[in-house]
Formats: sequence, C-alpha cells, structure tokens
Amino acid sequence: MTALKEIYRSRFIRVILQVIFSFVLAFSLLMLIRTLLGVENPFFVVSSGSMYPTLNIGDFIVIQRATPAQLKIGDIVVFMDPHARLKAPIVHRIVNIFVDESGNYKIATVGDAVSVGLDQFSPWDASLLIGRVIMRIPYIGNLYLPLLLKESNARKEIIIIISIIIILIALMLLSGDEEKKDAQKKVLWSGARIIYILVINLLLLYLLFFSLWGWGIYSLGMLEEYRLNAEKYGSKNVFLTIGFMTYRIDCLVYGSIRQGALTFSWSQFLLLIIILFNVTEILIPYIRFRLNRRVSS
Repeated sequence: MTALKEIYRSRFIRVILQVIFSFVLAFSLLMLIRTLLGVENPFFVVSSGSMYPTLNIGDFIVIQRATPAQLKIGDIVVFMDPHARLKAPIVHRIVNIFVDESGNYKIATVGDAVSVGLDQFSPWDASLLIGRVIMRIPYIGNLYLPLLLKESNARKEIIIIISIIIILIALMLLSGDEEKKDAQKKVLWSGARIIYILVINLLLLYLLFFSLWGWGIYSLGMLEEYRLNAEKYGSKNVFLTIGFMTYRIDCLVYGSIRQGALTFSWSQFLLLIIILFNVTEILIPYIRFRLNRRVSS
C-alpha cells in the first residue's frame, strides 16, 4: 500500500492516470450519447456553404434519429447523396414531404443559401435519411476540417492556437508552486502568475468578441449572423431568441417562419468562464490573503 502511495505521488504517474481516466470517460459519454440520440454517429462537421448563414463551414452539428413521420417542413436533416456522387453526407432543409404511389416517403430539400426551388438531390427516398439536426456548435469543426480537406487555410491558425495553449500551460505550471520556492524566487513566480492571469483574460476577451462578431465570411458570430439575416430579410422579419447557453435565429421567409438551428452560445459560456477564472484566481486568493493578514495581526 505504501509503495502504491509513493508511485501515485509521482506527478508523471498522476498525469498518465488522469489521461487514461479522461479517455475512458469520453468513450463512455460517447456511447451514452449514441444510445440517447439513436444514431451510430450523432456528430458531423459542416464542410460546405450550402446552408449559409444558418450553418457555416466548420460548424459542429448534433443529429438525432427521426422517422419520416416525425419530420416536418422546415426541419434541417442530414442524408446520404442519392446519386452516390458525394462520399460525405448532405445537410439541407426540408421543403416538402410526401408519399409516392408505392407508399414510400419522399423528401425534398434545399440549402438556405439558395432558399428557393429544390436541390439537385430532391426528391430523395427517406431510406437515405440519417437524422435531424438538433443542435449546432460553431467553430470547433474547423479543428477537424484540415484533416479532411487537402487544401485548407486553417493549419496555420491551428498551430498558433496549440502554441498559445502550450505557453499558457507552462505559465500555469510555473505559477502553481509558489509556496515551494524560496523568497527570492517567489518574485519571479508571482510575476509569471500575473502574466498568466493577464494573458488568459485577454485571450478570453478576444474569444468573447469573436463569438459575437466572428471573423471572415464563414466564421460568423451571433450578432453578425443576425445582421446578415436582417440585411437579407429585413430586421422586422428576423428574431433572435436567447436561452441558457443557447440561441436561435428565426426568419420570416415568404410568409412563414423558417426556424434556425439551436446554437450553443459561446458568448455566454466565455462570459461565465471569465467570471469564474477571475473569482478563483484573483478574488478568492485576495480574500484569503486579507483573512490571513487579519489573523496574524
């Protein structure tokens, strides 16, 4: 037992065990999500602009199993190419559902970037249906797309992001062992800690701004998505609904509401992270310092 405790005291061993635990937890969570959503692969990454601006390139979408009878006009669905020309699944919006003479469900779809007519796949047989889109998480698919696309401009950005993460981890490790350093070194570690807190705050504020306004035509923020839809359909015909950690942009198109995709709100998430980070890294240590000073005096 003592030997096991000595082994666990090793920082390297603890990191290895934490990594293994994280993989096991992630795998278990994936299996649970698959079971709940009823599809083998509930996650897809948008790789084209046919659903712009409702879905953007790099968006991570979550789908749920649905039967043709459960679908309705306006739903966003993922299906296989009926002509087998494209290896990747297609995500479009339903504009019509009907039953043919043989009693089979047929579905007609179109991309929001076009909004009129039908796409080249319609009408397609409901047996090609994979699932209905129930949620969208912007941006994070851009980390995966460079692995799929031979020509991608995102590799440089990914390298920069990874470099920043490595630097932040190094600063965090430097600032984490202050009590173990002598008085002369404490000044250095305190300086590293201040830099670490400032860099984290600046990075989080930048990401918060990015989540609201975006960057570029296919990396839209929430407010930029609203602005583009307002320009296209008129501000009176665009409705932004904000929920807890989510938002949705609905549009009045040709007299009927075109429901947007329920979207994870990075702005709310980042605002929460900023508050929690500063409370744990600044406010709580300051309160402890004041209390200890009062006790010692």
